[in-house]
Amino acid sequence: MSPAHGHLPPRPVDAIRLDGGRLCLDFVNSIHDRYAVEIEDYLQQPQRFIAWCLRAGALHPGDGVRAPRVVHKRAVLMREVETLRDQLHALFAARVDGSPMPAGAVRGLDRWLQLAWAGQSLGADGHLHWRADARDARLPLKRIALDALDLLGDASISRLRRCANTTSCGWLFLDTSKNQRRRWCAMETCGTADKMQRYRRD
Repeated sequence: MSPAHGHLPPRPVDAIRLDGGRLCLDFVNSIHDRYAVEIEDYLQQPQRFIAWCLRAGALHPGDGVRAPRVVHKRAVLMREVETLRDQLHALFAARVDGSPMPAGAVRGLDRWLQLAWAGQSLGADGHLHWRADARDARLPLKRIALDALDLLGDASISRLRRCANTTSCGWLFLDTSKNQRRRWCAMETCGTADKMQRYRRD
């Protein structure tokens, strides 16, 4: 589950970093400083979730998707967002650690994959298209699930890394550096912070 810590006020959606290298990893990383005492959940409200999805590519402007207006539906959506995010984090963290993937997380992803496939139909152009009844606030979660499946079955999964700042950060990313020795989610944040700590110790 998401860390049960205090929550900091979220930053503007346009200021959120997308350092994961894949949509599904950026979604997992939508908790800033996952291991900190006070976390910053970028997706605290349905409107922020939709805005983030548009920025990250989980939604397209032409989808016409809006946040639910009914209070109950808004609450359900955010529970689904948090649950899938936790499940994907568990799956990818297990992959980084070389551990078996948790059965509950596998079932959770499988559920969204089934929903994603059921929400599409084959068009006359020979491509799958999202049906009108699937174009709701859950559409980005289906796209994220499909991206996660694609990553898990792709050779690039061998480049999956966890930020070396395991004290607070915990972000995951694909290491696309030439020497495959990238340590930080971003050098200008966690990398710089580590350098400053070592400078103070010396």
